[in-house]
Amino acid sequence: MHTPERILIVRLSAIGDVLHVLPSLRCLRHHLPYTKISWLVEDRAAGLLDGHPDLDEVIVFPRRRWREGLFRPLQAAGTIPSVYAFFRDELRARAFDVAIDFQGNLKSGVMTYLSGAPVRIGFAKGHCREFNHLFTTRQVTPPKEKTHRVDKDLSLLAAVGVEPRYERSTISVPAADRDYITQSLATYKNKSGPLVVIHPGTSEFGAYKRWPAEAFVRLGDMLVGEMNAQVVVTWGHDELDMAKEIVSGMQKGAHLAPKTANISQLASIIGLSDLFISADTGPMHIASVLGVPQVAIFGPKDPEIYGPYNERAVVVRKGVDCSPCAKRTCEDPFCITEIVPEEVFEAASGLLANRVG
Repeated sequence: MHTPERILIVRLSAIGDVLHVLPSLRCLRHHLPYTKISWLVEDRAAGLLDGHPDLDEVIVFPRRRWREGLFRPLQAAGTIPSVYAFFRDELRARAFDVAIDFQGNLKSGVMTYLSGAPVRIGFAKGHCREFNHLFTTRQVTPPKEKTHRVDKDLSLLAAVGVEPRYERSTISVPAADRDYITQSLATYKNKSGPLVVIHPGTSEFGAYKRWPAEAFVRLGDMLVGEMNAQVVVTWGHDELDMAKEIVSGMQKGAHLAPKTANISQLASIIGLSDLFISADTGPMHIASVLGVPQVAIFGPKDPEIYGPYNERAVVVRKGVDCSPCAKRTCEDPFCITEIVPEEVFEAASGLLANRVG
């Protein structure tokens, strides 16, 4: 096909899924340096893309504001016209040549169609959900049935005439956020031992993927006692109590991370660390994008599809018969609760070996 002048990327959420598309963005920019590339993303994940060097424009889909307005009778009358104006003025008026749907569900399919782009690229039937393929004009079948999400996303680029090839991307962090975090962690970072950042939480939706707090406590004490580590525990929305439980439970060397006002501040903390440890959660993918050494603790999900895309990562998991699984809840997630701190410490000490000796 001819070189497009305007491309729209459609990947609305969530944090990990948006990060999976960044290598595709890097590849597009490398091959199409003069094409204007825009990204349609929901408000809750937009912070990952603000100021990104490979993007010309971030179009924020105001999901939170619209959801609140549509379900409040007094606000609905004003919200409906704003929805119409958004699609008319923010999408169709930009006259995109190509829209690439990396999400592959009904919502993203509708967005892709309403963009008005004559060429709409998405995944083939069986590789997307909710009849998404009906909204696209060119469908791509991923090269393998079981493939990492990064590679699956990259496969869509062939339909634009771009050779799908992985290139490490980045996250843009404003100087003010970077300076705030650098100053906040200066005391810990300048000490002799490695700075190990632990992110114990997950979203409520993914609570069944959490490793127990008491296991993190034991792991933290091992890192301090045997590696002289400075352990910083990060936290997000509704995760403060869990972080405090771990910090107070450790015998020494534990620090509660400063409150982060946005994703870029959290990325700054992760980027300063010598090692990042977490469960299967969004911040895990931030560490992957940044190339930070990391240990990922996996239970129900398949790390070959959802794991860190990072040559400096080690995945710790149990080979139980029921894992991986597709459940959203589990009364006894022993696939992750049976992982013991000694196993995670072994992986962590291996990654830290070069730094500490």
